[in-house]
Amino acid sequence: MRTMGKTLGITAAVVLIAACDPAPPAETAVHTDPAPVAETFPEVGEIVETSWVEEKMGAAEGRVAAPGPTDYRLSAVVKLRREAAAKVLDEHKCQAGSPAVPEPLKGLVPSGVKWLSCELPANGKARTAFVADGTEQGILTSTTM
Repeated sequence: MRTMGKTLGITAAVVLIAACDPAPPAETAVHTDPAPVAETFPEVGEIVETSWVEEKMGAAEGRVAAPGPTDYRLSAVVKLRREAAAKVLDEHKCQAGSPAVPEPLKGLVPSGVKWLSCELPANGKARTAFVADGTEQGILTSTTM
């Protein structure tokens, strides 16, 4: 009986510790290194310029996250070569759609632009390329699955 009590006590402690999730950073860092974006989106061709953020997805604010794998979303505002943007539109099924842009990147997105949403093949991640019609501007999103 004494062993059972110790086992239950240890189990409860492990569950409580695992359920504790550190507080998210106060501000999401904006990165400009194109390598992680190019690696995640090889089919878009050369990325001339980028600003991107990676956000941890999961429990709503005020809720305790369950232990387990964490999903992440990478969002990037990019400038592509004109031929690369045209290639994305030609090679993928695209339709009118507006991207959801994380707060740290909103100031980098041009207003009054007609966006085309292009679903890219999944590679363990759900990936979408939004291309501003007739420009080199794009927004790329990737979410772990």
